[in-house]
Amino acid sequence: MSPPRHAVRRTLASAAALVVLAATAGCGGAATAGGDQVSELRYQGSVGQVTLPELAADLGYLGDVTLTWIGNVTGGPQDIQATATGQSDFGGAFNGAIVKLAAANAPITAR
Repeated sequence: MSPPRHAVRRTLASAAALVVLAATAGCGGAATAGGDQVSELRYQGSVGQVTLPELAADLGYLGDVTLTWIGNVTGGPQDIQATATGQSDFGGAFNGAIVKLAAANAPITAR
């Protein structure tokens, strides 16, 4: 028996969010050029949702790195704009917004 369609869509959406998070992780300015480990990551949350970085922090996967919530985001384009301008250290959006960033020569890198 195959899983319900909404479960498959939710799984695909989560996987896409991980890819976008990885693609935009290099946009922020928290990392130093000398290769020092970052101790704090600024991020925007989502109302009524636990983000993947929040879950990772609660499960202890981030080690000594702390998350600093700077506010809630209303949408993906706003989230990656804040990342591209240095207001937050990482963000996520749907793939179309990432493609538009790349076309505009935004400083994005995959990590």
